[in-house]
Amino acid sequence: MSTSSIVHSTFVIEINADFRVGGRETSRFRFKDGPEVANATVYQDIVPDKRIVFVYAMTAFGKRISASLASVELFTSGNGTRLVYTEQGQFFDGAEEPRQRELGCAELFDKLHEELKRTS
Repeated sequence: MSTSSIVHSTFVIEINADFRVGGRETSRFRFKDGPEVANATVYQDIVPDKRIVFVYAMTAFGKRISASLASVELFTSGNGTRLVYTEQGQFFDGAEEPRQRELGCAELFDKLHEELKRTS
């Protein structure tokens, strides 16, 4: 199990991860003066260089806002790798809209793309 924490003037992130099938990951983060958002994940399937399948639930304002089944698939593509992310989510009581999740994920994948370009 690994634990990482980052404290910055505009955000706090804390992650505890046990990256194996059946392993659990918990994380919490807060941006600026926003609510604390927490994530509870269980890894369902991990095939090196192929896929990761996981389920997770999110809470905000101390209330459960969603539950999802997600997968990350990796495919050889030319001289690189194509990543396909698929998520099926249930959003509870209008606490979050699917479009917000899509925008948040897109922003994270854009940051990953920038970092991979910077370090390759």
